[in-house]
Amino acid sequence: MPLDPASFLQHTAPDEKTTVYTKATDGTVQEHPALLIAQTKHQKLFITLEKRRRYVTHTQVPGSNDVEIDFLQDYEEVEALMEDAGLDGIHDGEQGILYHNLLFLLMNP
Repeated sequence: MPLDPASFLQHTAPDEKTTVYTKATDGTVQEHPALLIAQTKHQKLFITLEKRRRYVTHTQVPGSNDVEIDFLQDYEEVEALMEDAGLDGIHDGEQGILYHNLLFLLMNP
């Protein structure tokens, strides 16, 4: 039995979730909750909870407090970031973390 996404989000730490905003073809702005699933020293990887999952990175700009946000279209980029975060035990000198949120996503397709 799937878990209720609203309940899960309510109990998720604020730094492990975000909201992704997209513009629909009719011009309206849509909100999509997203969970943090991997993090390296300079990047965070989020995945949206909508039926069409989207991968979004937040990258810290070196020497600045600015964050670049990017939608990943190529799964190889997603895979590389997850490897850097330690999914396959590969750390490449980075301090990486994989979050329990990935388990929630796997249980709730």
